[in-house]
Amino acid sequence: MAHSSASVGARPEPQSPSAPLWAGVLSALLLAAVQGPSPLPALAVAGPLPLMVQRLRGGLSGTLLGVVLAVALTGMAFPGWMPQVVAAGLLLPGLLVAESVARGRGLLRGCGWALAAVAAILAVLLVGAAPRMELRLLELLGLTAESLARVRQQAPDGQLDELLAQAARLRDGLSVVLPAAWFVLGGLAVTLQAVLLRAWLARTDPGWLEGDELERLRWPLLLTVPFVLSGLCLLHEPLRRGAYNALLVLAFFFALQGLSVVAYVLRRLAGPPLFRAGLAALVLLNPWASQMLVLLGLFDQWADFRRWADPPAGGDDE
Repeated sequence: MAHSSASVGARPEPQSPSAPLWAGVLSALLLAAVQGPSPLPALAVAGPLPLMVQRLRGGLSGTLLGVVLAVALTGMAFPGWMPQVVAAGLLLPGLLVAESVARGRGLLRGCGWALAAVAAILAVLLVGAAPRMELRLLELLGLTAESLARVRQQAPDGQLDELLAQAARLRDGLSVVLPAAWFVLGGLAVTLQAVLLRAWLARTDPGWLEGDELERLRWPLLLTVPFVLSGLCLLHEPLRRGAYNALLVLAFFFALQGLSVVAYVLRRLAGPPLFRAGLAALVLLNPWASQMLVLLGLFDQWADFRRWADPPAGGDDE
């Protein structure tokens, strides 16, 4: 059984009184990256990690103190309500993942809690500040009109016209799938936070982990029904906008299952860790990686690709 080093609800480990404060300061420094130019905001995804570790090692009260400090420092560095909301929005899902692990519920259930929190936060923000959320999304992706104009000025005449035209079409398409695009970005943040926490625990305190649960992610077969129906709804103009959003969210879920299959297979390949890391990079850096992962996750519902990576059953008939 997991949690050999710390049982559910166990007393926190002895810590320096300043540990929660240092965790809050480090989280604030990482969260500050979200205000930087692309691709610097990607560092902010790791912002909750120090406080996630603090939750497992020092308990809930110290973690809450660190959260308050991190959000306060973010607000002092970047005046206005939006930076603080963004900081809290990044911290809350990560802390829900850590809380699930601390309570013995595992990483997968924690990710479910975190995705529900992401959906709730985004719903409030999109209702209250949709234009600003759309602008921020374009800024994160470098697709604002100003960004594209600067690229056009720096490039030789005609050399990047086709690429810039594609970027402009992508920018126009994002206005249609704005809710789903933000949910996917939030879901990617939750996934990366769970992976970072798992990697840290695997090295320092594997007793918290529930085996290879992230590599066994499998959605119910029933999830394929709304995926197919959303595709059919694209044929009907009044339903097309909602269908695009539903397809993007469902494709993200199937991509997660495909990524889980890849991780499961790579973990069981013979060879040094560097070799397996290279294969993972080849898969993830492929220009068609997202489509491949979606299809892999979708067809895994019937094919169960992971069984081919398992060793053959023993010959014992008993």
